Amino acid sequence: MSAPDTKLLLDPRRGTQAMLLSLACFSGNALLLKDLSSHRHVDPWMSMTFRAAVGLLVTVILFAPAGSLKLRRSFQSWLLASRGVLGALGTAAYYTTIGPLGAGKATLIGNTWTIFAAIMAAFVLHERLGLVKLFGILLALTGLSLLTGLAPGTMAHFGHHEMIALVGAVLAAAVVVVIRQLTRTESSATIFSSQCIYALLLSLPLAAANFVSLNVTDVLLLTAAALCASIGQLAMTEGFRFLSVAAGGAFQMMVPVVISFASITLFAEPFTFAQAAGGVLVLWGGYHTVVGGFSKKSGAS
Repeated sequence: MSAPDTKLLLDPRRGTQAMLLSLACFSGNALLLKDLSSHRHVDPWMSMTFRAAVGLLVTVILFAPAGSLKLRRSFQSWLLASRGVLGALGTAAYYTTIGPLGAGKATLIGNTWTIFAAIMAAFVLHERLGLVKLFGILLALTGLSLLTGLAPGTMAHFGHHEMIALVGAVLAAAVVVVIRQLTRTESSATIFSSQCIYALLLSLPLAAANFVSLNVTDVLLLTAAALCASIGQLAMTEGFRFLSVAAGGAFQMMVPVVISFASITLFAEPFTFAQAAGGVLVLWGGYHTVVGGFSKKSGAS
């Protein structure tokens, strides 16, 4: 991974390669989590513990020898600690809702982080927020109301799991903005390790309190899901080093598309007409929100 720099860098080609890798890994992670939660009845806190532990191990193996990993920084830098705490809470929101909501719906709600990140980035990073993005945000919010049942007269249902997923999306947006700031001074390995450390501190006690025995297949699937999440997170972090928040978010838009189709095919996940229409509007709105990130005027200042 690249060494930290004191300014924001823009390299669309390198950022694109990293984002495509993260897309594939995040999709695989979500489908494995759905199977573990709904069909193998593995506690989501155990899944999160595996993700944090495996992610930390991978980061140490890959980056500690080169000296680019600074674990102590997670407790010394308030910005890294913020990334860790917010990331841990956002991950917990996703892991605890993917079972009851389904991989497709949970991911579609979570994907609204792109619009929240664009809004936050406009104020924090001074990235441009024009009329096209505002139109996209309006579309996405309309879609979100249909997807979650906030719109009157829809058949969808807005419950506490939908609320948790929505809070997780806002937390994920904040994490992305913090990551964009951290890439000025920190390596990708150090940034990612902060989430692993705080996620482990959060999930391990809860996983231990609800522990049930795991068979070999459970352990293998948990490890595979954790590896997918770790590689995807590292690739996304690296991608945001070379792309604006809005441009980087464009590549993450395909994640819910792949997951939703796969969930319908593999797990017979139900979608009402209102929910399907809402999902389309979320993605369409997300596209309009992030498309400005590819223009010459949309880079971070």
